[in-house]
This record gives sequence, C-alpha cells and structure tokens, in this order.
Amino acid sequence: MRCFLAVDLDEALKPAVAELQQRLNEAGDVKLVEPENLHFTLKFLGEASGDHVSYVRNVIGCLLKDWRHFEITIKNIGVFPSTGYIRVVWLGAPELHRLQHSIEQALCPPFEKERGITPHLTLARVRSVTGKEDLVRFVKGNKDVEIGGMTVDAVKLKQSVLAPTGPVYTDYHVWNLQ
Repeated sequence: MRCFLAVDLDEALKPAVAELQQRLNEAGDVKLVEPENLHFTLKFLGEASGDHVSYVRNVIGCLLKDWRHFEITIKNIGVFPSTGYIRVVWLGAPELHRLQHSIEQALCPPFEKERGITPHLTLARVRSVTGKEDLVRFVKGNKDVEIGGMTVDAVKLKQSVLAPTGPVYTDYHVWNLQ
C-alpha cells in the first residue's frame, strides 16, 4: 500500500488556501492540489507491506499517546527542491517540525530518514518551465504569506491510490491527540 503520515488542513482555512492557489495558477504552469486533498505531509512512507503498516501503526500509536493537541500557524511559501528548479510549491507550519522530527526518529529504521524535507502543505506541482520567471516572482513575493491558525488534534495514516485524474487519499488510521 502506498501511504504517508499527515495532518489535514482545517476546513475553515481552505477558502484562503484556494485563493492563494488561484493566484499561483496565474503565475505558472502548475497542477493545483484539490481542496479535498490538502494536508500537511509529515512522513512519506511510499509502498509499505502489511507488516510495515502494522509496525507504523504500533510505533506511531506509542509515540502519540502522550501528545496533546497544539496550535499551528500556516504561513510562508516554499518550494522543492529550489527556486532554480521548482517542482513543488508549498505552505509551511513551523510548529509541526517537532512532531515531524519525532516521527522521523521513531520510524528509522526501517524507513529511511528524509533530509531537507519540512512539514508542508503542497499547493501545486509544476508541470513545465513555462512562465518560470513569473512563478519565481510569485514565490518570492509571497514567501511571508500567512493563511491563519488551526489546532492539530489528529495525525492520520493515509493511503494514496494514484489514478489518471490524480491521487485519491483515504484515511487508513487516525490517532487523536489528547
């Protein structure tokens, strides 16, 4: 099963994210993430066997049993891998770093640590270099954007099925934070 760990974006913030996505769409040749798929990726696990999924459920369950819900601020546009070669445009939430780091530590091994990856909400994937200068200008001009705040009260193990129309995400397991 192809899967990842995530925090869903609060429904109340989706209109503000959609407005930012529309402006981003005008700046370059991008494929926007659908509103129902907006989430903060904490750890991409890739193809995981049933044994690995069970392992993840046990380890993350133990890790999160002492975590309490907490507030985050959705802000700052970033890109992967760099402004010289943009493949993904995302929004950050600095308060998620501690949670992501804890998950990375808990799951290594058997899952490899990702270097240089930050908790992020993917806004769009870049399709081509058409309008690259406008896209870079948009990213730099909005690097300090702030969307708003939300409470993180759950972490989800999501299954990802790739379809011709785009990925379909299903909540496979949910850990509610106290």
